[in-house]
Amino acid sequence: MNNTDIAKGVISDDNIVGSFGYLVEKICNFHVLYINNTKETHDSRNILKVFSKDIVRGQKANIPIFRDRTETDTFIIWEQSYQENKDLFLKLRFVARDNLIIRIATIIVADFLEEYKNIIGISMYRHPKLKDKTLLDKAIKKIELLLRNETFLADDTVWENFCGWFKSYLTDWVLDDMVKKTGYTKLVKLDPTKLNELFYNYLTKHLKANGQFMVNFRKVVEYRVQNWIKKIISNLDVENLTISEINNFLDLNNSSLPINNAKSVKNDITFTLIDKGNLLVMSNVAYQSVRETISNKRFDRSSHSPFPTAQISKNTIEGIVQIKPYSLDKHDLTVDETGISESWRQAKEMSELDADVLDALCSFYLANSTHHQDIVEIYLDDLLSIRGLKPKLSGSGRRGGYENEQRSQILKALSRIQNLWIDLEKAVVYEKGKPMQKTLKGRTFVFFNQDYKEYDISKQPLEKLFRFTVDEVFAKYLNGSGRQVAMLPVQALQYNPYQEVWKKKLIRYLSWRWRTQARKGDYLQPHKISSLLDAIGKKMNIRTPSRTRDRLEHALDSLTEAGLIASWQYEKWDESIVSSNGWARIWANSTILIDPPKVIKEKYSAITRAKSVRSTTTGYIGNHSGEEKKDKLGKQMKAIRKRFGLTLLQVADDLEVSVSYLSNIERDIKTPSNKINNRIINWLQRYEDSL
Repeated sequence: MNNTDIAKGVISDDNIVGSFGYLVEKICNFHVLYINNTKETHDSRNILKVFSKDIVRGQKANIPIFRDRTETDTFIIWEQSYQENKDLFLKLRFVARDNLIIRIATIIVADFLEEYKNIIGISMYRHPKLKDKTLLDKAIKKIELLLRNETFLADDTVWENFCGWFKSYLTDWVLDDMVKKTGYTKLVKLDPTKLNELFYNYLTKHLKANGQFMVNFRKVVEYRVQNWIKKIISNLDVENLTISEINNFLDLNNSSLPINNAKSVKNDITFTLIDKGNLLVMSNVAYQSVRETISNKRFDRSSHSPFPTAQISKNTIEGIVQIKPYSLDKHDLTVDETGISESWRQAKEMSELDADVLDALCSFYLANSTHHQDIVEIYLDDLLSIRGLKPKLSGSGRRGGYENEQRSQILKALSRIQNLWIDLEKAVVYEKGKPMQKTLKGRTFVFFNQDYKEYDISKQPLEKLFRFTVDEVFAKYLNGSGRQVAMLPVQALQYNPYQEVWKKKLIRYLSWRWRTQARKGDYLQPHKISSLLDAIGKKMNIRTPSRTRDRLEHALDSLTEAGLIASWQYEKWDESIVSSNGWARIWANSTILIDPPKVIKEKYSAITRAKSVRSTTTGYIGNHSGEEKKDKLGKQMKAIRKRFGLTLLQVADDLEVSVSYLSNIERDIKTPSNKINNRIINWLQRYEDSL
């Protein structure tokens, strides 16, 4: 049995009962004093700085609490002496406690850095801020303060129990050595004074002279403290912190990092949205339908309404999208010609800019909200920044800011988006995990002024904050297990809406399709060219069809060069057909295969695996292999929860269990009951079915 096994065996129960009960009763009460000097406390604060280069390079994820050498002097004090100098000894104990808290804080900060590296997906070695050791020291002090005031370490009882465990284990270990060398019978016959004297000599010898004893003992103590750290990190929910929260904690908000495929995005708030060059947007069929309607300008006249209307008809939804004045919702106004005329003017002005702003709003909302009723605040400039537009230079050559004309364009786009009205006669949404057919009506987003009152966004001051939330339709798709999101390359928003419109439309559509294909992991489902052209709102050039083909192929080639798609190719296409009459019709009915980049497949890997969860778990519950399946289920659930950006609270509410119970299942501390296990399986299956 190795030292880790010994540690696990001892620490599994806080109420350790020694193997030598009779001898233990004869040992007088004693205290172990762990005395360190000021230099060691300074060293403890600098542990993270010592390892910082390795951590940011990704070469070291864990920091030891104790180093191999003996760092302090350890003394054994009998109860009588302790009571005679209690104030002094208490002070020494608090100093030792503070030193350990510093080390725990250091390791938690290292965990923050490791999570930061995982989120941004790039090397942090050249990060200018992380070379500043003062920054690291500030971070450690922040966590120190939190540990002392807001965690279980603020409870003196925890430390008393720790000391009791410490002494019990130490006593048991020393008595075991004494029995091996002297014999149990001889020790039992000794009078208490001689037994305690012998015990003291053995213990002192081990603490001062026996290097291996101290190494083993430090490993046992480290194992227990690491369990504390795991508990604290779990309570802090470090793995689910947003990059914005980590930036704030580490004081990194004034720094800039290069982002893959997003070189022009430097603004901090937009940087927090980007994960390996991708934004998070909604992928539900209602959102995609609205986005396509905007991008392809599908509004037309209707016999049922004077306002511009677009029909929506897909597998799970039926309804319309209209452009009609926001004021009609809030006031009992008669529809007049002015309002109708304004709506048709906005319908004509709809463009790729509006689709970009819709995606940007969606991404900001998903990144900064934890509940589908949250209100998020941003500046107009944030919407310019995420589209890759650079502020103009001031007279001194520094960035001066965006032009009012640029802001005005964004404001007009927001006004058109505010006037979008969604009316779905049939919509399948999930409530408590069950598909329900609903009738949904509402706007896309609802905007609020400085007083948190709904208002006309067109009246928004150009340089002020504005606030917004999702309205009823989109909110239904963000509630509980119905949440459906997709990765969208930030470059989609940064392509020029006129010169690069084919690339913009294609990558936006393909990103949605890849998310729907993630369920089966079948990304090479063929795309019929006519269907692809229809989805991006492009028609065949009847007179010169070769132009249409050239535009499509050029756009796909450009997306490949940019790394936004891995590759593309025709499926069973014979190039000789082009020389015959009517080749365009045959070409339009041919198919192409488009492979997503590696980063997309990696991001959706948990969704792909979800499909096999039911088959790998059902039928095994109750036997040994079934318990192993349950353990894997917890890990799978955590992976999918993180992939979809769900909090423990949201999933716990959906499964009707406590947050702590769910957390323990995810960390393999608890095995779910058969009843809860089946709920989890159904929960995972719902994600597959809702794609």
